[in-house]
Amino acid sequence: MARWVLANGARTVLEPSFGDGVFLRALAAAGDARVLGAELNPAPFSAAVADGLLRGDDAHGGDFLAWHPPPVDAVIGNPPYVRLRHLPVDQQARALEVAAAAIPEGMQSSGSVWMAFVLHAANALRVGGRMALVLPFELTHVRYARPLWRWLGSAFGALRVVRVHERLFPELLQDVVVLFAEDRGGSTADVGFEALETVASFVSAVPRAASASVSIEALLAGERGFMEALLPRAVHDALLALAPLTVPVRALCSFHIGYVSADKDFFHPDAATCARFSVPEASLVPALTSSRQVQRLRTSTIASETASERRLFLPRSAPNAVLSSADAAYVAHGESLGVHQRYKCRTRQPWFRVPDVRVPDVVLSVFSERPILAINDAGFVATNSLLCGFLKAGTAEALVAAWYTSLTVLGLELQVHALGGGVMVVVPGEAGKVRVVRVAAIPDGHVERLAAALAAGDVAGAYALGDDAILRGVLGVSAETVAAVQEGVRVLARWRDRRGSAVTTD
Repeated sequence: MARWVLANGARTVLEPSFGDGVFLRALAAAGDARVLGAELNPAPFSAAVADGLLRGDDAHGGDFLAWHPPPVDAVIGNPPYVRLRHLPVDQQARALEVAAAAIPEGMQSSGSVWMAFVLHAANALRVGGRMALVLPFELTHVRYARPLWRWLGSAFGALRVVRVHERLFPELLQDVVVLFAEDRGGSTADVGFEALETVASFVSAVPRAASASVSIEALLAGERGFMEALLPRAVHDALLALAPLTVPVRALCSFHIGYVSADKDFFHPDAATCARFSVPEASLVPALTSSRQVQRLRTSTIASETASERRLFLPRSAPNAVLSSADAAYVAHGESLGVHQRYKCRTRQPWFRVPDVRVPDVVLSVFSERPILAINDAGFVATNSLLCGFLKAGTAEALVAAWYTSLTVLGLELQVHALGGGVMVVVPGEAGKVRVVRVAAIPDGHVERLAAALAAGDVAGAYALGDDAILRGVLGVSAETVAAVQEGVRVLARWRDRRGSAVTTD
């Protein structure tokens, strides 16, 4: 990165958050450019100046966003990945102000400060300058970064993103990319993308022509272009061939998060607590409350071993009606525990009535390698540990049959974001974008075979059953097309789950 930013003859370089000085040392080894830097933490700031990595008048001790550095030829660094809500109020306001000055729509308060750093650092570049930054992988897909992509396309003549399978920071679970931006003052409609296997190949590959191109307009539309670019051509062809047979899940089912109780223990009393306070059965609703319960689900909640395991305290009286003596006693117990002072409880009236409790048609697991979809024929309500699905078209059985194929898994890999450890986190909007096949007829016994596979803990096997029975059997999809979809799943799963990836040091 240091060699690249200096390759066009840069004489001044800015490092906006130099930390322990790794980029400062790299710049010193790569050339003799004048380096300016900022660092909020006093200890590394003083150490860098004492070690001669920066001249005193070129170093800013404090918030980079409050500093207006002189124009520079290049920018390099690894800005902080801190959500605005976790910053002091003055730093939050400053980040939002910096973003608003560069982008008409500004920056969402749910975003991270790295975005403001990118904008502020890029605005210090002279015409023709270049920038190389290590940024979180979320840059490629989060909604709040879309205005940044539009701005980058209007501010640089060439953009390139590099993703390395081997972890750049093996001690962290943070997935990162490296953004290379050049020709400040130019513009471009596309972003080059390069996927590399090892850190060593990354080091030897700079500079290098990108192997794929991602449209900025596609990124602004919410498409996952950087994920699609990882797929082999045969997988793209398979998706194109299958498109007429598919429909987005949101056309069949509307997913929402489950209810938020504010105090899981109080609102889901165990049997002993219910007996102690004589809580009426009419005030207890069977509920799914944990991922452990979800992992035991099959294609049907009534067939699972979760009935009556947990129940939601939901008094049946009208909002202004007098509670039964038993319910009132349990509510008083909650107040003695301070439950009514919880934030979510304080903002609702009465505090003990959990809102938005509905019985969904289907439930979908949130945290998993391959999400489990089950028909809610047992009539459970569900917490936000699950997604609650409400049918818009067709039957729950048809949705289950359509869901369990490798095409759905590929759609999940493309659309659903993952935690640092590789576990998928399914949210309603992303689940709704996943495309599933249209199923007009379900083979006899197919749903039962899916249930048996899930009961045996073979979730991958349940999805594979759909490949044979639905894709090839009902829809007549060729074996080659199905195999391409399965290969796409393997490719994206390998990039998502890189817990075994260790960085090379050569």
